[in-house]
Amino acid sequence: MTSEFQRVSATLHRRLAVEDDPVVRVSLILAIAQLAREHEDDNASAWTRGLWSDPGRSSEIRIGAGLAWLCLVDDPVPDELRALLTDPSTDRCGDLFQRVPWIEPVDSYGSGLRRCIREMVTPDVRTEASAEAG
Repeated sequence: MTSEFQRVSATLHRRLAVEDDPVVRVSLILAIAQLAREHEDDNASAWTRGLWSDPGRSSEIRIGAGLAWLCLVDDPVPDELRALLTDPSTDRCGDLFQRVPWIEPVDSYGSGLRRCIREMVTPDVRTEASAEAG
């Protein structure tokens, strides 16, 4: 890993530690994960898993980290993460996630977060739907 990557990643982590705005916190988590993916940082998946699996964290942190984790790994979705993301209370974060960059499917109003989660948790459904449409 390059020292530039490490410097930027450390800066984003420091900002996350002191940030109060939930939209910015989720954005920072996704930015850290995206940067880690681009630089093949294997530590990021453990870091995001630690965030989403911590019941002491806020809902937006856990949901954002869960989505980031899904982008970092090809592993099956653990039951604990599936339960978190599909819990009906997750819908309360929908408006917040509409203001978060990087999550295009959430841009639509109403059920955008739910649709994004469904597509990420069940990618085979998206693949089948795409094959049927084509």
